[in-house]
Amino acid sequence: MTLTVEGTPEIDHRISQANGAEIELLETRGAQMVSDVRQIGRTQSLVLRAGAAAYEIHYRVREPVERADRCPIWLPALATDGRSRVIGIRVRLPPGAMPGHSMPPLDWAGTHGSVRLGHLPAFVRVPYAPDGESPGWSIGQVMDAVAVFFVAAATALWTWRKRR
Repeated sequence: MTLTVEGTPEIDHRISQANGAEIELLETRGAQMVSDVRQIGRTQSLVLRAGAAAYEIHYRVREPVERADRCPIWLPALATDGRSRVIGIRVRLPPGAMPGHSMPPLDWAGTHGSVRLGHLPAFVRVPYAPDGESPGWSIGQVMDAVAVFFVAAATALWTWRKRR
């Protein structure tokens, strides 16, 4: 993750940690750690001093199996200026994985997905399945199927009543 934060020397970043999740900070580039990562309730806190206009946080998350398709994001604990800037998110899946319907919607090229947004989400959800398997239905597909079912059932009921 690459961030640009202006106007403050030290920035506290927070990341949500689910029960059973492991978050490993790999490295930071362009920023210096002010203190070690510490646990605060269900979040972890990382205070950085930015040494450049843009800095990077490289980390790895291992989620419990019921949350395996989610990846929390280190969020700066700062107020924004109210103007959106473009945020770029890139996701890399394990080799051979088939992506499902992500949130936010990503553009896929093989196992690499990307999106540009006007805001920083709290997490990225990317369901995936091993090569050759289906990642399952998304909530949007389920809602579409239910809507089609009810329209078809209502049409059939209306037709049956008109013919009586």
